[in-house]
Parts: sequence; C-alpha cells; structure tokens
Amino acid sequence: MPDRNFGPCSAVANLPRLPPAHVPRPRLVQCLQAQDARLRLLCAPAGFGKSVLLNEFLRAQPEPGRIVWLNLAGLPLSPEQLLAQLAAELQESIPQVPPAQALQELLGQRGERVWLILDDYPRQPPADLDDCIDHLLARAQPNFRLLVSARQRPAWNLPRLLLAGDLLELDTTGLALDREQHEQLMELLAPSSSPAVRDELWQETEGWCAGVRLQLSAMLPAGSSASPHCWLKEYLDHELLSRLAPDEAQCLIALAHLPKVSAALCQHLWEDGDGAALFERLLAQQSFCMPLDEHGTWYRVLPAVARALRSRISEAAANQLHLRACRMFIAAGQVEDAIEQALCAGQLEAAANYLERLGQEWLTGEQHLAHLLAWRARLPSVLLESTPRLLTLNAWALLLAWRLDEAEVCIEKLGHFLPQLDPERNRRLLANWQALHGVLTALRGQWPEMAAQHCRQALEHLPERDWMPILLCYSALARIAMASGVPDQAPAYLHKALEIARRQGSLLFEVLINLDRIRLLLLRGEFNRTEALIEQSFALINQRKAIDGLLLGRLKLVRAELHLIRGELPAAEQVLLQGLDQALECADPFALHGYLGLAELHARRGEFDQAFQHLREAERQMHCRQVWRYSYSGVLNLQSMRVLARQGRWERIEPVALRIQRYFIGERPWMAPLDYPSLPLRNQLLLARLHLAAGKAEQAETELQALLEHCKTLHFIPLACEVQLTLAEAGRSLLRANAGNLERQAREQAECLGMQGLLRDFSGGSDIPTHGNTDPDALLSQRERAVLQLLAEGFSNQEIGTCLFISVNTVKTHTKKINSKLGVKRRTQAVMRAKSLGLLA
Repeated sequence: MPDRNFGPCSAVANLPRLPPAHVPRPRLVQCLQAQDARLRLLCAPAGFGKSVLLNEFLRAQPEPGRIVWLNLAGLPLSPEQLLAQLAAELQESIPQVPPAQALQELLGQRGERVWLILDDYPRQPPADLDDCIDHLLARAQPNFRLLVSARQRPAWNLPRLLLAGDLLELDTTGLALDREQHEQLMELLAPSSSPAVRDELWQETEGWCAGVRLQLSAMLPAGSSASPHCWLKEYLDHELLSRLAPDEAQCLIALAHLPKVSAALCQHLWEDGDGAALFERLLAQQSFCMPLDEHGTWYRVLPAVARALRSRISEAAANQLHLRACRMFIAAGQVEDAIEQALCAGQLEAAANYLERLGQEWLTGEQHLAHLLAWRARLPSVLLESTPRLLTLNAWALLLAWRLDEAEVCIEKLGHFLPQLDPERNRRLLANWQALHGVLTALRGQWPEMAAQHCRQALEHLPERDWMPILLCYSALARIAMASGVPDQAPAYLHKALEIARRQGSLLFEVLINLDRIRLLLLRGEFNRTEALIEQSFALINQRKAIDGLLLGRLKLVRAELHLIRGELPAAEQVLLQGLDQALECADPFALHGYLGLAELHARRGEFDQAFQHLREAERQMHCRQVWRYSYSGVLNLQSMRVLARQGRWERIEPVALRIQRYFIGERPWMAPLDYPSLPLRNQLLLARLHLAAGKAEQAETELQALLEHCKTLHFIPLACEVQLTLAEAGRSLLRANAGNLERQAREQAECLGMQGLLRDFSGGSDIPTHGNTDPDALLSQRERAVLQLLAEGFSNQEIGTCLFISVNTVKTHTKKINSKLGVKRRTQAVMRAKSLGLLA
C-alpha cells in the first residue's frame, strides 16, 4: 500500500474552519494532549463545542501527520458506508475483505500518524458498525488515533480501554465554558452588554456555548420594531427534538416544567408506561438533563432549554404535571419542592399547609430564606396568618431579613391566638411571642433593657423542644451585651447557645453562633483565634451535602474583614466578592457588610469614586429588600464618613457625625446596631479626628483620652490602638512630651496583633492634618515628602503618579494632605512653606 505523507500545513488545511468569535480552550487542549490515548471521546449535548475542541486540538499538534475528518451528522450508517467515506478521504481503494479487516488495513501499518475523527457519531448505529470500531480499537495500531464526538456514549468496550490507559473522555461538565470563558465570549459577541445581562445568560446557559450565541442572536437592538426571532427554539427542534422518539420528546417537554427530576419521579408521573426507562433513555441521549448531585439521582433540564420548551404544552396539562410532582415530593419528604409545585399549580392552601412542615433550622440552610421571602409574595396574607406556626415561621424569616416592620405585624397577629384553651399551649405560645418580641426589640436598638427582659422571660418558659427560639434568645442576649457596653457577659450566653446547637446536632446553628463568637473575637483583637474559628466553621458546613449559601456568605465576609485588618487587600477583595454574591443570592441583608468592605478596600487604594459607588449600591439593595432603615443607615453613613476622611473632606463629616451621635447620648440612648457594636465608638473617633483637623487639638485630645479609656474597659483592643495613634497625633500637635511613647506603644501592640492595615494608614504620620509648631521632620510621611519634592520640581499630577507608580487620584489625595498639614491652600504655597520649614532644599 503506498504511503502518502502530508505536511502539517496541508493536514490542518483540511480541517473545518473555526467559528467566528472563537474562544480558545487551552486547558482542554492540554488535557487532550496529556494522555496519548488510543481513543479520545467527547460526549455531550449539542452545542457544547465538541467539534470545535477537536479542531483546536489538532491545530495545536506540532506534527499532525494525516488527518481524516468524517462528519457523520448523527445519522445511522453501515460499516460499508463508513469504509466508502474513509477510502475517499484517503484516496485509496477499499480492500476486498470483511469490513472490520478492511478498516484495519486502511488505517494500520502507515508510516505516519493518522488521526481519524468521527464527528457526531450516530445516536443509534447498527451493531455491526460498533463491532467494527470495537475491533479496530482492540488491535494495537502504533500510529493510529481515534477522536470521536457523540451525543450518546458508544456501545464499545470502553472499560477495557480505560483500564489499559487508552481512553480519555470529556463529558458535559468538562466541556462547559467556565465563567472566565463565558465573559470572553460575551466580549466577542456583545461587548456593550451590561453585567446584569451577562450574569443572567450565565445562569441560564451554565457554560453552554451555543446557548449563549443563540440567546444573543435573538436580542434586538434598542428601539427596534421587529419581532425577535427565537433561534433557540428552532435550534432545539433541529438538534434535539427531531432526534428523539415522540414519547421521549413529550417526556422532555414535561420535565422542563419541574425544578428537578429523577427516574423515580418519572416513574410516578408516567405510571401507565415505564417512566424510569423513558428518563434513562433521555439521559443516554444527552438531552440537556444536567446532574444536580454526585450520585446521578437528581437532574434538571438546562434552564435555557427548559424555558424554550415550556410553551409546548397547555397550561392545564402543566398544572396537572405540577400537582402529580407535588404529591411525589411531599411523599418523599422534600417539602420545599412540594411547596413550589403547589404554587405553580395554583394550590395556595396546599402550599401554606406544607410550609408548616418545615423544621426549626430550615431557614438558615442553603437559600431557604430567599425561597420563603419569595413564597410570601405569592401567598395571600390570610393564609400566611392562618396558624401560630405559620406566623412564627414568617416572623423569624423577616427578623433574619431585617424587615422589622413586617416582622412586628406578624408578631402582633400572633397575639390574636392568645389565650389558648390549654394552659401548656398557652405558656408555650406566649414564650414564643416573647422570644420573637425580644429579638425584634434588640434589632431595633431603642430599648435594650426591654429586649433583654423579653428574652430572659422567654427562656424561663420555652419548652426544650422549642430549641431554636431558645438558642436565638441566647444569641440575642450575647449581641445585646456586645452592643450595650458589657461584652464580658456575651461569652456565657454564647456558650449556652453553642451547647444547645451541638446537642441538637445542628451544624447550621453551631455555625450561626460561631459567627457571634467571631464578632466578639474581632472586637477584642484575638485574630488568631478568629481565623481558627472561621476555618472550623467552614469545616462544619462542608460536612453537609447541601450548599448553605447564607452561612457560607457570612463566613466569607467576616474572613474578608480579617484580611482587611491585616492589610491583605487582594485576598480581601476576592473573598468580599464571593461572599457578597452568596449573600445577595440568599436575600441575606448581611450583604451590607460586603459593600462596606468593598468601600473600605477601594478607599484604601485611593479609588474613592468606586468606594462611594459601592455604598450607593448597598443603600439601593437595602431599599429593594425592604430592610428597616436604621439597620443599615448608621453604618453606611459611618463608612461614607471614613471615605471622606481619607479624602480630607472634613467639612462634610461634622453634620452627619453629630446626627449619629445624638442617637447614642441623652436620657434614652440607643444601643449600637447588633451587627456593628462599635459604631458609636467609631463615630466618636471620627468626631475627634474632625476637631483635630480643625485645629482644636486640645478638645480632640480630651475626647480621645476618654474614648481610649472606654475602649480599654471594653477590651476593644484594635479600636484602642487606632484611638491611641490618633491621640499621639494630637499630642504631637500640642508638643506633648509623651506623644512619641504613645505612638510607639500603639504601633507595637498593632504589630503584635497583626494589624498591618492600620499601620499602613499611619505609616510615617496619619492622614489627620496637624496644626501648630511641631517637629518638621515628623510632619509629613515619606510618601508625602516624595510627592512634595516632585511638586517643587514642577511635575504634573500625572507625571508624579508615573514616577511613584501611584494613581492620579492618590496623588491628589496626598496633595490635599500636604496642604492641610502645612496650613496652606495651593501647591505653590505648600512649596514655599516646606522650604521655610527646611523640608525642601
């Protein structure tokens, strides 16, 4: 047989062209190159880039040899038809021997590497075709490699190939685009699309490349009067439904209405036939049923595909489907799925009845808080308020969501069920009412003594089986102690709550209480213990099979806070974004802490516009989620002032700081917010810094000394370090002899605690302007001296930024600080003043 060698260029030239807007997949190409397997099999639904990846892989071969690409189009073909196509590509005649032997003679014993690509292998190939290829793979062919793309795993002896190291397989999960590649594709196809559109497409397509392209193709430019063409439906007709048997297609269309499906569910839905076998056929044919667990039990139809298929059955048929699925879910104990199906079927009373079955810790798991809040919007109030259990569940959910006005209404209506005829039930209901009222009052912050009294009285009468309200009362008492100036009382309450959670085997509530413990440790500066407790809490959550987004989000946000304290900005940013995303998905108002952290991070980088943008978005989210105003307004204002302080815009701080201060002084002072117990102290620190900036150093010194003593009494050591560093600034401004010692002590303590973020803020002098006759050498930081020197040499802000590798905004910030510290308003005056002080030659 003649040996025809083709060079790399001619081999690659025979390949199909790559699609426009191609996103390279180097990781997957490397994966295919990593193992020189005899068979490389790509098995996934239509549109996951199987053919394109094979094309890209072959183009990456330094010496590809001979490439034979056969597009089989998923159609059945005989061994003889395959031989005819292969012989035509090789420009050879078909050997007059049995097909299996002929196939081996055509491909074997060649002096070059031969790549045979069977693109879109038939869904139902004849058995003799499978036998031919099985025989081909069973024979060692040193220079032959087979690459196959298919929508159904071929019936070859794949286990034998796997054991021999001759099989490399990629499935749907491996072939799906990751988020970064999704963004690359969006940049190529729709570079001006908004983040919201990109995120929605990602959620709908889950890495399905063709789905992204088809969805974007259907989007019309703004102002267009034409009707959009549904390319996705047309694609599914050709590439999916036309390849399925009628009963398979009808089954898939029905399953598109359900949140998750399984063989058992299908057997229940199609009792007259073999529903389980029907579902297994859909799975085998890669019909966009994506796995939801590692056991291969539960699946769901890919969201984009499900949406496109749902309109193909009537509303009445869909309702019947939802009802049957509802009965199956409730029988299997999957209450939340049953509730959703009952709502979809319009059975509101059934949905409300199922709500009463949810367990005590259900609210804090997965994304259940978001689910319940969404169900509240779909259920009439007359049903939500129909029983004490429903009212209690809704009240706790609203408290967790900081929707305090709505929670108060629920709690008041719980009183309508009092008194109960049975004395024991009456005591129990009253105790639950007091627990709810105590937590509500604590969250409002206006009557801390009353909140604590309600919680203590509830603890006296709550039966042991109501362990969740008992635990939450202890948590509330601990947080009240932290927020009202007696943090030493908190550990005892938290220890009792922790014991209850452990005795009940509730990992969720153990982590919830750990979050309270973490807050106390952060206030006290016990950062090593904080980190250990965060790691322990992550380990506890990981013991559960579910993804508990609410608690994971909170843990990530407190971990980011620790990164910020240590000055680890890149690590903080990464974790902040992750935690914020999870909090928003779970409708958790703790997302506020994510926005506060991002604002602080960008302010430290001198990116003030971005900082304020995060604060505005935080306020918007709180409004949209109906969060009680005073749960977030104080901390948002505080963080806004901290950003302004970094800019040196002290004139805008005073009215806001004084307004906040009024809440925490007087005859009936408010308690600090439970989730930000240091707010009034930090507000006092800002006021003192403001007075120092205004030249009122003696007033500032008096305020700071009192604040320092208070922080030490509370054992809020990190905040005490910050106050002492500011006090040292005031002392230098007043030429106090002990100013240097104060600063040195504070720096040593901050260094010992690992507070690198604080030390960087105060490197070589704080950002607080000083006035009066002070030591010129200590007046400006090293960076400020460098900026001043370049200003004196006539450099522009842009040029200074280039020289010092900092942004223009950062240069402007340093310039403002220099002017303020030197007591001038313009840069020319600053240069003259610096020369007079001997700061410049």
